[in-house]
Formats: sequence, C-alpha cells, structure tokens
Amino acid sequence: MPSFAELLKTYLKRSSLRPADLAKKIKVRRDILLEWMTDEISLPLERDEVLRCATHLNLNLGESDELLLAAKFEPEGGTVSFAANLPISLTSIDMSPFVIGPPITEPRQFFGRDYILKRIFDVWKYTPLQHIAIVGPKRCGKTSLLHYLRHIIDTPADKLRPGQRNNWLMPGYQWVFVDFQDPRMGYRESLLRHILIELDMPVPEPTDLVSFMEIIDQFLEFPTLILLDEMSAGLASPDLDEQFWWGMRSLGSNHAGGKLGFLFTAHQPPEEMIMDDNKPSPFFNIFGHVLNLGTLTENEAFDLIDSSPLPFQNQDVEWIIEQSACWPALVQIFCHARLTALEEGQTNNNWQNEALRRMKPYSYLLEKGL
Repeated sequence: MPSFAELLKTYLKRSSLRPADLAKKIKVRRDILLEWMTDEISLPLERDEVLRCATHLNLNLGESDELLLAAKFEPEGGTVSFAANLPISLTSIDMSPFVIGPPITEPRQFFGRDYILKRIFDVWKYTPLQHIAIVGPKRCGKTSLLHYLRHIIDTPADKLRPGQRNNWLMPGYQWVFVDFQDPRMGYRESLLRHILIELDMPVPEPTDLVSFMEIIDQFLEFPTLILLDEMSAGLASPDLDEQFWWGMRSLGSNHAGGKLGFLFTAHQPPEEMIMDDNKPSPFFNIFGHVLNLGTLTENEAFDLIDSSPLPFQNQDVEWIIEQSACWPALVQIFCHARLTALEEGQTNNNWQNEALRRMKPYSYLLEKGL
C-alpha cells in the first residue's frame, strides 16, 4: 500500500493546489504539511486532519479511506464525516458580486487591467526574469493585482468567467506573496522562512541570509516570482537592513540562473522612495520596469458593472461610470449600493446618496491624474 506521503503528493498534484494553499485550508502549519509529504514517518496526529485533506483535495470515498488507512486511522466506510459535520457546505457559499474593502483574491472576480497584465506577463515570458515595480495610490487595486498574477495561470477555465484568459504564461511558474503589512514579514528570519516554505524548499536552522541564498542557489529549478506588497513597510523595518537588500539585489541579478524575479507595489516610484527613505536600498536599482496602476478603461468598468446578478438601467450605469471615474474600488462601492437597492425593491435614488457617502474616504482617488 502506498505511504501517506506518497498518496498526499499524488492527490495534491492532481488537485493543482499548492502545498501552502492546502495547509491554509486544513489549518495546519506549512512546515508540518511538508513533513507529511517528505517524511515517511511523520503522520497527522488527528483523524480530522486527514478528513480535512480529503475534503479539500476532493477525494472520493475509496481515496479518503485509503488516505485514512495510510495515516493509521480507521476508514470511514461512508461519506467523509468532516464535511457532513460542518455547519455549512464548503461549496455552498457563493462569491460576492461586488467586493468592498478586502482585496480580490479570486480570479473570477477580477476585472480589467489588460494593458498592465500584458506588460507584466510579456516581461516574464523569457529569462532572465526581469523585475517590475507597480506604483499607484491607496485603494487603486495593487494587492488585488498581485493575487491575480499568482493565481490566474493555475486556475482552470471552469473557475473563470467565460472568455477570461489564463494562458499568459506556460505552466510551471512558482509564486510567493509577501505582505509587508504582516508584522512577521518585517523580521528577516520570518521573511526568509516564509519564502522557503512557499517554495517547498528546505528551511535551515537558523534561517540567515547566507544559508537562504545557498538554498535558493541549490534548489531553485523553476521560474519563480516573488511578489512584495507594500514595499514602503518593508523598507521601514529595522531588521531588513541595507545588507539584507544587498542580498536581495544579488539574488535578482547574479543568482538562480535568471529564474528569480521580483515585483513590488508602492505608492511612489523607486527613485522617490530612495530620496524619501534614509535607508539606502540598492535593491531598487534592478527594477527597470515601473508601471502606474490607474483607473480601469470604460469598457473594463462596463464589464465589472455588467457582472451584477441583477441588471442595472442605462442611466444608473452612466452615473456609476461618471461618479467613479472608473476607479475599481469606487465602481465596486457604487455597484454594491445599486444592487442592494434593487434587491430590497427600492424605487428611488437614495442608493446614490448612500454610495456617495460610502465613497467619501476614497474621494482622493478622483484627484489623481494617473
């Protein structure tokens, strides 16, 4: 009988999930999941952990029982009980038509940015991978763009909107998302461990800069993009000092055979960040591509509006386009207000006042001339 590690790797590959994604779904640490996949002795301690794996890997009854037996647990002999015991079905929750506040993480909910996407992916089709800076004001959609970049290539067509493109790059690219607003990413060892775990690479103890670079040199085989969100927060961290950024520059320039690329987001272009920050950052010198993230085109904004489950009248669409100036965050706010009014059977224009009130914190976007 195959081992638990062999079965888990087989089912994980079939599912197209990354180990880090599965670890998050089943609520275990990524390094523990990697131990299950690489160590024939290491097994889950709880039966529910195996059942959660079975649920999120979409295993049938026989496969679930096989995985349970390999982990030294009794098989179900029936339906997977974990899913049955949940208060709600894992697949019963529909995606929100319009998203206000958090970044968009599901490719199906991401609209537009075709010009920016083409510019980015055209650069990453070839080696050496080149480095890109995405610049734009708060709430312009930078984080949503990063999530889209790292997910769209591996998202099957049936999880996308009709006609939504997912063939920008050949399969096989690796992606690491770093959120510098997460305080853990402001500490060198935590950041380096995070990158290695996301890439399924060995994690040395301690994880210092030298050992990290040696691991990357030794184990990096596939084109890899490291997406750094909110770069200014990373620069502000005392633990990420000049030596650290010299190391990152060296990795992006002279190591990994050109298979390692960086992209960062910021509110300012690199040259202005160098002037404003009293910490020298040689890392910026390798970023030859600086792209401004501005509004959607009118056609892209229309596509977003048309995704409403209830159609809007033409005058409402025109009002949304005019008032939002096609900033995606504002389009989302206005569309949500209009959809809510329709669902509640409102026949007046009170929804417009509500929408204008809710967009006030972001009205600075209308003053941007990107």
